[in-house]
Amino acid sequence: MTTTTETQRALDKIISTIGDLPTTPAIIATLMNLTSDINTDIKKITRAIMADQSLTAKVLKLSNSTFYGRAKEVRTLNEAVIILGFMTLHSLIIATSTQTLYQKAVNDGVSGKLWEHAFAAALASRLVAQAVRFPYIEEAFIGGLLHDIGKLVLIQKTPREYQRIISDVEQTRGSFVDHEEAVLGFNHTHVGSLLLQKWSFPQELIDAVEQHHCPIGSDGDSRMLPFIINVGNYMAKNLEVGFNDFTVEDLSSLTSVSTLNLDAAQLERIQAQLEEHYDNEQYFFRLGS
Repeated sequence: MTTTTETQRALDKIISTIGDLPTTPAIIATLMNLTSDINTDIKKITRAIMADQSLTAKVLKLSNSTFYGRAKEVRTLNEAVIILGFMTLHSLIIATSTQTLYQKAVNDGVSGKLWEHAFAAALASRLVAQAVRFPYIEEAFIGGLLHDIGKLVLIQKTPREYQRIISDVEQTRGSFVDHEEAVLGFNHTHVGSLLLQKWSFPQELIDAVEQHHCPIGSDGDSRMLPFIINVGNYMAKNLEVGFNDFTVEDLSSLTSVSTLNLDAAQLERIQAQLEEHYDNEQYFFRLGS
């Protein structure tokens, strides 16, 4: 990222005034560790889930959703965990934890729109990752959740300027990046990547957040992650949730799509899957729920 000294000072000021990540509830930290190990005893997971009433309700509701096509009602956590599987359960726990960042934000409808898009992008990124056989599905999901975290910071730290940016974007269906650069001299990808550095996130996730509008990739096994999140971002926009900003209706025109070797039939299938996943899962993660 190339910035002027004045712009860098403004960025440093914003980041320096942000506290550490909100303390993760012990139950979330415990469950993330348990679900990361495929050899974990399911009984340990269910006992941990039962300690959190809200999470228990979400697990049971999700396992009973029409998406999983259950012929009879799922009433026990043991059965719910088996139905969902460790990967889906791990994603649910990550989403629940990340959701707290948005619940602490300003209550003017902006944080709700940011969360709707972030959650849709996470689901989309996961589906794209599965389609291209990317080996780190959870990494794609987390990257999708956090790709616009810089916007959440900016609406809290520069509320007057950012409300103007939002208004301009929605009136013109323009790009957040362009309007942010015009008003602030930098954009949300810069803020997001600096924030993840402050929080000591893995470099591949930092790169993916910074590059999610203009992916260039990186070395190592996660080099495709920015391209996956770029496609996931535009797929989420095409769901028409969140802000009414610039999008790309013809996804096949994206450089990321050709880089990932996705064809039109795959894109159509993934978009349909995203609509189904979002319809079945989004109400479990509404802010305030």
